[in-house]
Amino acid sequence: MTIPPAAPLTAFVPEPPDADWETIRARVMARLGAGAPPSWTDHNPVDPGVTLAESAAFGLADLHYRVAQRRMEGWPLEARPFAPDTDRHWHGTIPAGSLTAIAGALAASAPGSASTLESLVRAAASQADAVALLSKPPWAGVFTAPQRPAVVTLLRGRLVRRIAQERTDIVAEAVAAERAGGGTVAARDARAAATLRHTLPLWPEEIAAVVRRERRRLSREALVARLDEVRAATAMTAPAIRAVLAAADLDATEAGLAMAAAGQPPGMLPEHLEDAAGRSLIWPPHPIQALTSEPVTAGDYARRARAHPGVGRAWAVPGRLPGIAWNGLPTGTTPQIAADPQAPAVTLIVERITGTGDPDGFLRAVLTAAIGPEAGAPFPDWRDDVDDLAPRRVIGDEVGASLLAEAPILVQATLVGPVGIDRDAVIADVRGRIAALFARDEPEPGPPAAEPVVDGPWPRIDQPAGGWAPGEPIRFTEVVDAMAGNPDVWGVELLAMKVQGDPSFLPQSAGSLPIPPGAVPVLAAANCLTVRLALSGRCGDA
Repeated sequence: MTIPPAAPLTAFVPEPPDADWETIRARVMARLGAGAPPSWTDHNPVDPGVTLAESAAFGLADLHYRVAQRRMEGWPLEARPFAPDTDRHWHGTIPAGSLTAIAGALAASAPGSASTLESLVRAAASQADAVALLSKPPWAGVFTAPQRPAVVTLLRGRLVRRIAQERTDIVAEAVAAERAGGGTVAARDARAAATLRHTLPLWPEEIAAVVRRERRRLSREALVARLDEVRAATAMTAPAIRAVLAAADLDATEAGLAMAAAGQPPGMLPEHLEDAAGRSLIWPPHPIQALTSEPVTAGDYARRARAHPGVGRAWAVPGRLPGIAWNGLPTGTTPQIAADPQAPAVTLIVERITGTGDPDGFLRAVLTAAIGPEAGAPFPDWRDDVDDLAPRRVIGDEVGASLLAEAPILVQATLVGPVGIDRDAVIADVRGRIAALFARDEPEPGPPAAEPVVDGPWPRIDQPAGGWAPGEPIRFTEVVDAMAGNPDVWGVELLAMKVQGDPSFLPQSAGSLPIPPGAVPVLAAANCLTVRLALSGRCGDA
C-alpha cells in the first residue's frame, strides 16, 4: 500500500487590498522612520514603540484576514456560538472555559463512568430530569451546579448530531411541508417540530434545534444562489432582494444578516449587525463594524459634539485653542494645558445656538458628549462603570473645545460704475453681498449626490449645509465676484482687506486673507467703499 505524500504547508497570500502582517509592519515602520523625530534612533524590535506598532500591525492583518472576500461563500449565516441557545443551530453549547474542568471531573471519577453517565443522560425524559440525575449520588459531588447543564449538553451532543444526520430526509420533509402552510418563520418551525416529536427520539428543544438547522441550510442555499445579486445590491434593488430572501424562509433578522454579504450593504448601519450590548451577530465582523469605535477620527469627535442640543455646527481643527481642555479645565490655567496652536491636539470649534450661561460649563458639557465623562471627572482611577455605548477618547488624543469666534473684516475698495447711479445704494448693496459671502447662506455646489458612505460612528450627525468653515481664508477673487454681482458695479479697484486689529491691509495681489483658526469672518461696521464713475463707459462698449 502506497501512502500519498502529505500536502506541503503553504503561506496565506492575501489579495490586494488585503495585506499580511509583515507587509503592514514594513509599511508602518517605513512611515514611522520617515516622520519620527531625530532623537528616536532605536527602531529595533526591543523598543516599546516598535512593539506597539507591531501589535497594531497584527490587529490590522488579522482584520484583513477575517473580512477577506474569499471567506464569504456561506457567511454570514454560519453558527454563532456567542448567540443565545434559541438562536443557534443546536440547542446549546459548552460555556467558554468549562470544558477542561468537566473533562477533569469525568477523568477523576470511576473508570467507565463517562460511558455509563452518557447512557443515563440519553435515557432521561427531559433536560430537567438529566440535571436532577447529576444532583444525586454518585454524581452530586462530581460536578458543580453551574456545570450540570453543560454536562448534559455535552453528553447529549453526539446523539443529537447522529439523529440529525441519519434522519435528515425526515426532517427535510417536515420543514418543506410546512413552507406551504403560511405564517411566520417561527410558526412554521414550531409546526415542523411538533410533527417530528413522535418520530425523533429527542427532547423538544433538541428537535426545534434540528428543524432550525435544516431551515438555515435552505436559507444558506438561497443566499449562495443570490450572492452575486446581494453583493451588487443598490438602494433601489435591495428591497426586492430582501423580499426574495424572505420568501426563501429567512426570517427578518436572517434576511438582514444575509444582505451583509455585500461589501457596502445599502442602508445598513453597524448596529444592525450587533446586539444591544454591541456584540457582533456575525463572524467575522463586517468591515463597516470596524468603524464603530466611538469616536474614531477628528471628524467623528465633531459629530459627537453636534449631538449636544445646544450646538448648531461643530468642526474639528488641529491644535489647542483657548477654551476647555480634554480634562474639563480651562486652557491657559497651567503650563501643561496652555493654548498652543501648533500643539499635536484637536480642538472642537462649536457654534452655540441656545443659552447664554457660563461658556466653560457649556463647553465642558459638549466635551462630555464628544469624548466621555473625563471632561467632567478627569483622571478616574479606573473605568469599571463605563457602559458599552459610552463615548470615549482614543488613547493619546487630546481633544478640547472652544466657542466659535467672529473675525471682523475691514474691506476697502473703489467701485467703478456708470454715471447717474445712486452711490449710497450701490455701496449698501455691495456691503450686503460681502456679508452674505462671509455667512455663506448658500452652500457651495458639490459633486452629484451619491449613495452615502458608511464611515461611522453612529448615530451619524452631519454638519448642516452652508456657513463659513473656521479658519478658512478669504479669497480676494470671491469678494470681487460678490461685489460684481451688483449690475451697477463695472469694476473693482484697489481692493484690500484685513482682520480688525491687524496692523495693515493686505492688497488683492496677496491672493487671500488668513483669519484666526477658531473664527469665521463677519463684515466689520467700519469699511471704506467708494464709488468712481466711469465717464467713458464700459471697456469694449465702443
